[in-house]
Amino acid sequence: MAADLKDLHSALAQTLAPDPALIKQAEAFLKAAQAKPGFGISILQIVTPDDTDIAVRQQGAVQFKNFVKYYWSPRDAADVLGGGAPITLTDEEKEQIKTHIIDLMLSAPPRVRSQLSEALTIISQHDFPRKWEGLLPQLIGKLTAEDPTVLNGVLTTVDSIYHRYRGQFLNESLNEELQYSQTLVKPLLAVAQRVTAACTAAAAAGGAAALPVLLDDARLILSIFHSLNSPGLTEEFENTLKEWMDCIHALLILGAPAYTAATSGGDPEQEGPLDALKAAACECLSLFMALNEEEFAPHLEVFVRDVWRLLISVGPATGQDHLAMAAITFLTTVAKSVHFGLFGDAAVLKQVCEGIVIPNLKLRDEDVEVFEMNWVEWVRRDTEGGDSDTRRRAASELVRALVDKFPAQTTELFSGYVAALLAEAVVAPEAAWRAKDAAIYLVSALAVKGRTAAAGATSTNSLVNLQDFYAGHVAPELAAPDVDARPVVKADCLRFATTFRSQLSREAALDLFPKAASLLASTHNVVHSYAAMLVERLLAQRINGASAFTSEQLGPYLQPLLERLFAALRLPESGENEYVMRAVMRLVTFVGAAIAPVAAPALQQLCEILLAVAHNPTQPGFNHYLFESIAALVKFGCQPGPSVAAAEDVIFPPFQVILQEDVQEFHPYVFQILAQLIELRSGATGLPETYLALVPPLLIPTFWERAGNIPALGRLVRAYISTAPSEIASRGLLPGILGVFQKLVASKAQDHEGMAILDNLTLAMEPSLLSQYMPTVWNVLFQRIQVARTPKIVRCFLHSASLMSAKQGGAAVAASMDTAQQGIHVMVVQGIWAPALTGAGSPLETKVAVVGSARMLCEAPGLQGAGADGAAAPMLVGLLQRVATVGAGATADEGAGPTGNGDDYCVGEEEEFSSGYAAAYAKLQNAAEVEKDFLAEVADAAVDVAQRLAAWSLQNPGTVGRLLASNPDAQTALGTLCQRTGVAIA
Repeated sequence: MAADLKDLHSALAQTLAPDPALIKQAEAFLKAAQAKPGFGISILQIVTPDDTDIAVRQQGAVQFKNFVKYYWSPRDAADVLGGGAPITLTDEEKEQIKTHIIDLMLSAPPRVRSQLSEALTIISQHDFPRKWEGLLPQLIGKLTAEDPTVLNGVLTTVDSIYHRYRGQFLNESLNEELQYSQTLVKPLLAVAQRVTAACTAAAAAGGAAALPVLLDDARLILSIFHSLNSPGLTEEFENTLKEWMDCIHALLILGAPAYTAATSGGDPEQEGPLDALKAAACECLSLFMALNEEEFAPHLEVFVRDVWRLLISVGPATGQDHLAMAAITFLTTVAKSVHFGLFGDAAVLKQVCEGIVIPNLKLRDEDVEVFEMNWVEWVRRDTEGGDSDTRRRAASELVRALVDKFPAQTTELFSGYVAALLAEAVVAPEAAWRAKDAAIYLVSALAVKGRTAAAGATSTNSLVNLQDFYAGHVAPELAAPDVDARPVVKADCLRFATTFRSQLSREAALDLFPKAASLLASTHNVVHSYAAMLVERLLAQRINGASAFTSEQLGPYLQPLLERLFAALRLPESGENEYVMRAVMRLVTFVGAAIAPVAAPALQQLCEILLAVAHNPTQPGFNHYLFESIAALVKFGCQPGPSVAAAEDVIFPPFQVILQEDVQEFHPYVFQILAQLIELRSGATGLPETYLALVPPLLIPTFWERAGNIPALGRLVRAYISTAPSEIASRGLLPGILGVFQKLVASKAQDHEGMAILDNLTLAMEPSLLSQYMPTVWNVLFQRIQVARTPKIVRCFLHSASLMSAKQGGAAVAASMDTAQQGIHVMVVQGIWAPALTGAGSPLETKVAVVGSARMLCEAPGLQGAGADGAAAPMLVGLLQRVATVGAGATADEGAGPTGNGDDYCVGEEEEFSSGYAAAYAKLQNAAEVEKDFLAEVADAAVDVAQRLAAWSLQNPGTVGRLLASNPDAQTALGTLCQRTGVAIA
């Protein structure tokens, strides 16, 4: 083994050491080695030999997969914020890898093969088919392998390559790939027929040893079939559809009694290969029913009959959940189609209810165990927006499909079962609570016709009397004094109230607040979580654009709700309950300034929680709502003055821990709230030393190399500049801030953050303080636009330059630009500024653009006189075009500029109960930067522009006419401006 390979081998082995220091050292070595040519090939050479330790081979395969993931496709050097060069693979190395990876993968042990298969899939996403035309022929050649294990490796790879086709719409590029891939259809069909026959023979012979691999091969074939048909039915598949359907049918009805008996003692929670295969078959049928109904129609009745029979035979074991859901989904798809008549007979509907719906709605012991032992998983499964489907949800969808097609017949039939279940529960409420659980779930399925996250059920089945059902069976359960009795039914009732909150009377909905407050005390995590969800959704509810409730209506419940919510966070396993914290956040935000009397103790409790979780953050959703709640208390509970200082005393201790212990997940949140606190001190005598001492560390490049920090850090730096400009200048912090500006502008992803900092410097600093730095600033901007021009950087440049011009005057900006290169302001106007003026923008952005551009046009020396027409004419034309879009008196709430935002507080409106954290940077809506009108002194931008043009025209007679002589549209726009503003422009 060559020296370099030995070093790599040693480093891979060292990553498996128990000593964290050795692991860190090895990872650093591997990271450095990645930048050297040939790293990928070297890793494969280590992974290849059979005599290499399997753990090292597996670790090498993982390293190779990650290397391919991050570096196969070159990254844009302009977006490497730290300034480092991107790692690139040569074409020669890529070809070497592609030549060897398939054979290597197929000969590798399973643990290594799976990693290499993922790597191959990643490569194919970039190169297949255009840059890897040999891949498909090579894989097709391997399909003839007689060894089922080798064939399994080939099929696994093909499946992973084509899986990305699922959910895609057919476009030109995808159609080209599909046409190229049609050479796979017939060889794949031949394999499907061969494997189907082998499965049938092995099942008949009782071959328990050979059957699992064959069944998995068949499943993979159906998965590939599914993926290739997801964008649409191609001619090759249409021509062979009968043969494919014959294979799918044979696999769907495949019986293997000897194999089933031999494996009956296995784990009932694990899906067996036979069930997985049949589930894949049902998913293929659902796909064809949804996308290719006409072509599939001749086969439909046979498949409906056999899927029905299959579903009736499926047991309650959790290992068969996937199969049950796939089969129910197929029947639901049929029920929604033009073939719904297959279910129209009363006897058929009765069989559906008794044989499919009720059995799959009833709770199993395993479900109750999840409710009691794994409440997070229960909530994830049970609530809308959960990551996984359930039998109950699949059965509910089937009921809804039948209600849609046979409303009266289905409602009458199922209502009878509801009545029977409720009667059973009334006779023995403690023993027969599962009957009431099924009844509530069935009523929900019958009643909901349409729903949204913001309102719950928006349209309902008029044949179901929801008000009576709620009053008779739900409200009494919610009001029962024992909050821990029948917890599953309590959770059902809370879920029912949440779903149908828009259908309840205002009085009944308002009465849910005290009921939910009581149930927050339940020791069952699901119950108090659902109570918190109900509170949060009620507060988020809107009617005709306004909140469904007022803060005055909520007043009597505010204190008890807050107390119970905080108490729920102290219950076992709910210390980081994101649903409860989300309700806290929503409650504080909803009542607004009314929170002030209890803001201090609430903030104290939140900061104690923050201090506890800061040492080991594990729940991103909870953490997001925790910081959002703190930001809301600062926003609504603090006023400039003593209350800010009191809040700082409580907030700073956990913030110091977060910064000192480098809790990176929390840095963006801390920076946003610090900015919020600083802005509350705006207009005070000055910032305390506690804040000012933070500025130098915040300018350290390490912070800015973390992409998730940048928006929050930018916000914080802007707050410092706006609030303490003199301190920033006197302490010599401007060079550091401008260094950050330069680094950000170099990045296509973050350039707008740098430009926003420049805008704040323009607004807050005296021009004399910035003058010595402006040549560098202009050079940075001109270089960026010249080398990597994008619409965004041009738009930001227009905004920043216009803002300078509006505040300092066109002559001053022209002179400032010319410090970078004499006379360059004319070229900038002609090549960048004037063309950008015709773009769209928010009202405030447009206001800045037209006012600043007018001053530049009228005052910049290089734009005056006949010799300047080449720059002045397009500037005037663009100005007239843009000013036509101005509305009088644009204000801060009309929209954001190119570097800001115009979002209202809306967390949670887009989803029902899912987590609120989705990215490295999560913006705190309650700490959002208030959008300002930078030119508040200008009442009407159109009038301002017209007056400046009129004065300019008087000083330079004939100039306007000359500049517009060849542009009738601009002449018309000028006339419109004069008429609109009442200003005459000669």
